[in-house]
Amino acid sequence: MNTHAVKVNRGSGVLVSALSQDYSYVLTSNHVIRDHQEHEILNHKGEKVDVIQAYSHPDVDCAVIKVPYDATINLELHLGEVPHEASLMMVGYPGTRNNEINFDEKVRQQSAAFNSLIEDEIVIRATGGVDREIIEGFSGAGVYYLDDGYPRLIAIEYSMDGPESEWYLGNLKCSAIRCYEELVEANSLAPIMPSFLECFSRLRNKAFNYDVPGTEIILHIKEEFGGIVDEILEDELIKPNLILNKYDTALLFSENQHSSLLDIKLWISYLEFMTISVLLDNPTKADSDYFSGLDKKRRLVFSKSETNWMYELRSLFKLADSMLDEGGVLVIDNYEASPTVTPPGFQIKDILQNISRPQIAGSRLKISQGSKSKNESFKFVHIRAWHKKCLVERIEDLHNSEPSEYLNMLREFYNVYVN
Repeated sequence: MNTHAVKVNRGSGVLVSALSQDYSYVLTSNHVIRDHQEHEILNHKGEKVDVIQAYSHPDVDCAVIKVPYDATINLELHLGEVPHEASLMMVGYPGTRNNEINFDEKVRQQSAAFNSLIEDEIVIRATGGVDREIIEGFSGAGVYYLDDGYPRLIAIEYSMDGPESEWYLGNLKCSAIRCYEELVEANSLAPIMPSFLECFSRLRNKAFNYDVPGTEIILHIKEEFGGIVDEILEDELIKPNLILNKYDTALLFSENQHSSLLDIKLWISYLEFMTISVLLDNPTKADSDYFSGLDKKRRLVFSKSETNWMYELRSLFKLADSMLDEGGVLVIDNYEASPTVTPPGFQIKDILQNISRPQIAGSRLKISQGSKSKNESFKFVHIRAWHKKCLVERIEDLHNSEPSEYLNMLREFYNVYVN
């Protein structure tokens, strides 16, 4: 936390990654930069950080400062809800420590507890007593949720809460990270990069979480899949942000909103997709060359839609036609509660019959009639339903077999739907 805290003018800020290798960001409060023509930013070593440009939110006390790209940033954002009274930590440079000789003594960590979230304003309560340092100069300090002891940024502090007579209570107002995301988007800047886009290792424990309680088989299979994941992670070129740069909105179906590309669910599914691909193909080496070779054979696409993915079948055929070679497989994920693993035969038949008919001029979903035989060869499978069919519903088969056979059996189960 301290290494990402910066001193901004007479206040504080937090250094975060942008989805760009051209620049990074400092998040702070608007009033920290409001009355300054030029801004002084010092990192945790007391070294000056150059300012490219500053942006202020028109309605909220928050600001974003664009600074030169910093590859050392390793800060994680918290994307979920924060429980009431959850333990927090606030880190910044209170004005009362300006005269400290050693720069690393100017920073302070202040414990706090989560009080409330109303719209994009978070109220926290400082714990362990309230003193001048909390009141003076903490504006722009980062507020972290200590989730399982690991700090994740949730907000930026900007003022005490309530009238001065109530400051002794230690309540502080903070701007949620969403405010900064809005400001970045409004100025057509690169999004604030979630830390999970930096490396798939941050998603390792979130993948292959099956809802099958009380069975050692699931734990054993997760370990087997974990071994495949570890092999994938050995290649430094296999990272979410590099995959995002390569495919961009080609990772999506049903909608093309860039915000969907930052959905953690997409990247958990992508890690599972790569793992199952290695299981199916058993390559000599699960490296970036192998995955590049899959581009025309097997792809994953994602949507934040909660509706039945079959409604998008015609557009998915169009995607497959543009992406894949004959016999290719399109793997789907979305937010549908109970997805079907593959389309029923009659729906496929209807789509293929429509393909053979003359298309209306200007149709947005026109599929090349000359590639009908190619379209007949495509396969579509929903990744979560695929897991359910091949693992959750085959637990008894696995239970009656030796653990040494699990991966071979799973390869056979998964292959049924794509070969």
